[in-house]
Amino acid sequence: MVDLDGAISITLEADAAVRADRFLAELLAISRTRVQRNIERQNILLNGAVLIKNSFSRFRAGDVVEAEIEPLEELSLAPEPIPLSIVFENDLFLIVDKPAGMVVHPAPGHPRGTLMNGIMHHLGAAAGGGVRPGLVHRIDKDTSGLLVIARSSAAFEELAALFAAHDIERSYTALVWGHFSAPTGTIRTGHARDPKNRLRFYPSKNSGRMAVTHYEVTGEYPLASRLTLKLETGRTHQIRMHMRHIGHPVVNDELYEGVRKNGRPALDRVLAAHRRQMLHARELGFTLSGKRWHFESAVPADMKEVDAALKAA
Repeated sequence: MVDLDGAISITLEADAAVRADRFLAELLAISRTRVQRNIERQNILLNGAVLIKNSFSRFRAGDVVEAEIEPLEELSLAPEPIPLSIVFENDLFLIVDKPAGMVVHPAPGHPRGTLMNGIMHHLGAAAGGGVRPGLVHRIDKDTSGLLVIARSSAAFEELAALFAAHDIERSYTALVWGHFSAPTGTIRTGHARDPKNRLRFYPSKNSGRMAVTHYEVTGEYPLASRLTLKLETGRTHQIRMHMRHIGHPVVNDELYEGVRKNGRPALDRVLAAHRRQMLHARELGFTLSGKRWHFESAVPADMKEVDAALKAA
């Protein structure tokens, strides 16, 4: 099993003839209701193809189940006094500006010190208490920017439905290598785990899960470009995978071949000092309970420094 940012891959060891939701609930150790929700949202694949609800009654040894299971509606985590940048909060949700380097949710290898541990402390939630924030979406550890956290089950369900319907405004700023022939464009590919490197994803032509990213060039430098990117879908590592796919990996993204030495000492020193992908979740907008909300986050200092070094290279 591989677990990275909520993504799971399991190779079956034995045959099974059973309803898909029942089988997967036992395999993934989650409820059948949660399995059904993730099947409906096309989050579960069998041998690279999107699993249609209960269409597979027979599983065979060697089959590969891949899933990006959405987080539980309610979370019970140990509160920790972790400094957080709270952009906004009300009775329905919080908007948090996550710094690069912070893991969003506890996982193997990161059991404590996560954003959600800090959220529990911020809300005054003690073990067994009644405050249970809902994690609606995630961004990668080394990506900075905005996240929305639901404060009730009702708000979670409404926000989760918006994300599932792609009815969320999400805009990112990225620094990427190279130049573009057109000022705007759309990248549309399949999305699957890379068989050559199970830690990353690739644009599989056989995957039934689509990933769609729109980009606009907002700055051109001698070696790189600055982009504004809007997500139509929200797959794991989507922007990072798409940028590598079109030959413009995100600057300093080690997993997706974005780490380069350029033979320009001043630039290389700055890049070595800020070893994280230059990607920032800058805008987040949605309509909740009949009201339109829109939030923005300034590009953080490390990205500004890399931006200036690229401009001067």
